[in-house]
Amino acid sequence: MNKTQSVESFYDELSNQYTELIRKCVPRYEEIFYNLFHYIPSGLKPRNILDLGCGTGNLTAAALQYYPTAQIHALDISGDILDECRQRFAGISNIHYHQQDFNQLDFKDESSFDLVISSIAIHHIVDADKAALYIKLHGLLKPGGIFVFADQTSGMNDEIYQKHIARWKQEAFKLGSTQENWDMWMLHQTAHDYHSPTVWHLDQLRHTGFAAVDVIWKNIMWSVIMSVK
Repeated sequence: MNKTQSVESFYDELSNQYTELIRKCVPRYEEIFYNLFHYIPSGLKPRNILDLGCGTGNLTAAALQYYPTAQIHALDISGDILDECRQRFAGISNIHYHQQDFNQLDFKDESSFDLVISSIAIHHIVDADKAALYIKLHGLLKPGGIFVFADQTSGMNDEIYQKHIARWKQEAFKLGSTQENWDMWMLHQTAHDYHSPTVWHLDQLRHTGFAAVDVIWKNIMWSVIMSVK
């Protein structure tokens, strides 16, 4: 089984409990979402939004609150996770579902999105693939469009990174995670996660051609990063 299939299988298996587990794992989870949308320019009225790595639809649900009339394209590698989304948003006609790998995004129309959002998903691909993804997203955004995402990051050196991990474990246990939960996430992280320094993302986005980039919120190893085309 290759790495892509393994990531897909992992989230297929977690699909019906993902939201519960992630809320017990990620400190200040709701605050991440609040800040992801809070700093989007008030003048942006997105008609087409891409939710990259939608999971069970937590970020999609937030996007619906802020932009209820937008066409939202929910994309994930896991078919079972997308089925959870379909059930969650049954009867809502402005959500469209795409089972795709980040490395093989397939949208026919370039410059087709006003807003691209993502939450704790991009770290599942290696840096070279992140760089290629940013190029692709820059092409998919309309002029003036926004790419804003939350993700796990590392640190400027391994000592800081390991301190991040230790603090994360403390906070996760405060939220109700068990040792079994923690061991599961760490096993997954070892096999499939590629955390990069926050500054790496900023440099790469600038190199890609985004006109402005910024870290708009950070807590331990979670960063919310915005870039404007």
